[in-house]
Amino acid sequence: MRAPQVFGTMIFPEDLTKEIHAQLAQRVQNLPNRLCLAALLASDDAGSHQYAECTRETCHNIGIDFCLVRLTPRNVATYIKALNDNQSVHGIMVYYPIFGDTRDDEIKSMVNPRKDVEGLNRSHSSHGVTEDRAQPRLAPTVPCTAKAVESILQWLGIYDRTLAEGKRLNGWDICIINRSDVVGLPLAQLLASQGARVYSVDILGVQIYQASLTSGVPEVRSTPSEWTLQDVVKRSGVIISAVPHPTFKVDTKWIQRGTICINVASAKNFDAEVLEVASKFVPRVGNLTIAALLDNLLQCTKVLSS
Repeated sequence: MRAPQVFGTMIFPEDLTKEIHAQLAQRVQNLPNRLCLAALLASDDAGSHQYAECTRETCHNIGIDFCLVRLTPRNVATYIKALNDNQSVHGIMVYYPIFGDTRDDEIKSMVNPRKDVEGLNRSHSSHGVTEDRAQPRLAPTVPCTAKAVESILQWLGIYDRTLAEGKRLNGWDICIINRSDVVGLPLAQLLASQGARVYSVDILGVQIYQASLTSGVPEVRSTPSEWTLQDVVKRSGVIISAVPHPTFKVDTKWIQRGTICINVASAKNFDAEVLEVASKFVPRVGNLTIAALLDNLLQCTKVLSS
């Protein structure tokens, strides 16, 4: 096998994670009261246990109390209700899967949106925000992985800070291979809201997300497309892969020279030769998702205290 002719640079997110952790620690230090993050673990899933330990360690380093509750699936709903009413708890997270079916969606909807650090309660979206002046307006909580990827893109410098908010990704075509509610969809909406044209790919095909003005107000809309994965990869300056399945593996021959590639899925969805054409390749998101989680916790704290 021939040795790859390297053109681009492999970028690891650990430096960014350390930078964000330092910023979070400073923000936490300036708070009048200590924060408490409660986490519910009701499965034997090895990945969940590992994530819980990583979250515990990060919270300890930053100065946040982390309360991990191990329980059975049938007790999760009861604990969520109690934590929703507990004023000493500022954020709630639940490790999924619990049941692995629609009952998990019901559990997600039980978490108080004001304490939903994972952004999984669907009522905590921009479409679910009310304008009741008696209550603080809820900004939508961005799910952690989507927020982590957005942070990477900002770190890589593709946002044009000289442009107005809502236009900082003008001219960018971005392919996101994933359209789940917790990764691909919120990420597509985030990037399109900054002016990018986003090609969202999943098993059902390609949807194109773009922002448009409706009665003078920017709104992200999606339209179906007949294009294939290959078509949109060829058009994109950024490719984000977050589906751990060989069907969605990105063929290096499709990628434009100079493209930025980010691997989010557990599987390696880019070939080893990707750096022959990509200008930058980020092989993993890593613990940046925990940094995003704790940033969401601080946002929730602002709402609870207002």
